[in-house]
This record gives sequence, structure tokens and C-alpha cells, in this order.
Amino acid sequence: MDPSQLPTFLADDLAGRGGEARIHLAADEITHVRAARIRPGARLAVTDGKGRCWEGELVELDRRRARCRLPRALPVRPPLPLRVWAPVANRDRSLWLVEKVVELGASAVTWIEWERSRSVGDAGRSEGFRRRAGKRVRAAVTQSGGSWLPRLDGPLTLEEALAGHDGAGWLADVSGPSLLAGGALRDPCRSGHRSPLTLAVGPEGGLTRAERRRCVEAGFELVSLGRGTLRFETAAIAAVALASAILENLEGT
Repeated sequence: MDPSQLPTFLADDLAGRGGEARIHLAADEITHVRAARIRPGARLAVTDGKGRCWEGELVELDRRRARCRLPRALPVRPPLPLRVWAPVANRDRSLWLVEKVVELGASAVTWIEWERSRSVGDAGRSEGFRRRAGKRVRAAVTQSGGSWLPRLDGPLTLEEALAGHDGAGWLADVSGPSLLAGGALRDPCRSGHRSPLTLAVGPEGGLTRAERRRCVEAGFELVSLGRGTLRFETAAIAAVALASAILENLEGT
């Protein structure tokens, strides 16, 4: 089997590991290994989510632990320079957003306190939500065969987020030019394919004029994903899918 097609699982730390070393998969991965019907002797990929990945052989599995041998390191590509600004919003839909944008290659998700999302509770604020989001991130990384656990930040005010912003930016807005036409499709980062790209999505009630103006002044391009008004999680997933495909193509050129 091609190493890139091996099922991927997380271990807590792979620093200095390899060869005949035996490591244990993270405790929350044991259920996934069993569900995938992987048995001792099977090959798999093991990552610590910090850019280290090894081809592994499962040597022991029971209800409390999964132990692997790591015969060789696997090549790891750097994470895509792709960040998402998501609104503080409905908990379940926010968790769905996190899971899917990470599967598609987002390297960071930051929750933003837009004017029209300040009255929304939970998502992005509570510790309970953060724990759930962290679990979704881990599941998304193993599902997609990634080697980098994305960063989760916020909630931040728009001013706080803009103060730390660098690179290019897209702001999903129905009034902007289509994302499928023009310069944004060819090179969203313009200054080079390793420049970060931030995709910002507003809340259910939309952005205020002042917020839109502040983003544009900070260098964000307004981009439209179509004629319809999309829910925030749909807009984020669609924009990340397009951006990740474009960035992957740029990295291959």
C-alpha cells in the first residue's frame, strides 16, 4: 500500500522515536482503531500532529491500549498557509465547520466577535465548546491523513484579529466578485504561494458597513461564493475547499 493511503492515527509524542521503538497511540484513538477493524500486523501511519509522521505496524491492541512499532519516518508536507475566521455562532454548526475546514486543510480557526454575533452564546467562548472542537480537530486530522493539528483561537474582537493579521485575506460577501473568476482564482496570495491566506466569514445577520470597511482597509478582498446567501458554515467550507485546491496547485507549480 502507498504510505499516503495508510490510515492515520495520533500518538502523543514522536520526538526521537523510530526504529524498533514501541509507542502507544493516544487513548482516544483506540476506539477508532477497533472501529476500522485494524488488527495486529497491519500497517498504518502514526503522527503526533506536530509535523512528525511514521509508518507503523500495529503490534498490540486491547481495550485500553494500542501499541505500534515504527519502522520508518514518512515525508511530511508543510501545512497549507490557510486560516479561517469564523463567527461566534450556533454550537453544533460551528463544530461542523471546524471538522470540515480542517479536513480540507485549514491550519487555524479563530472565532470572531462580529457585531451581530455578540448575543450568541457558547460556541467559541465556553471551555466545553473548546473541548468538543479539539476532539473534532483530532478526528478531522486523522480522517484526512494530516500531520498537523490546527490552532484554535479566540474569541477575538475584529480589532484584535486585524491587529494580528498578515498576508492576504478573503472576506465572504455576496456583493464581491465571484471567487470563481478573476485574479483571486489564479493566486489569492499574490506575493507568493507561502504567504498566509485568511478566509473571513461573517455571522448570520451579516456584517455591518463599518466591519466591512475595516476589513477592506486591512487588505481583505470581498469575494462572492454565488448568488445565494449562505449559512456561515456553508460559506466557510465552500471557500476553504476552493482556496485549498488553489494553494495545493500553486505548491505543485
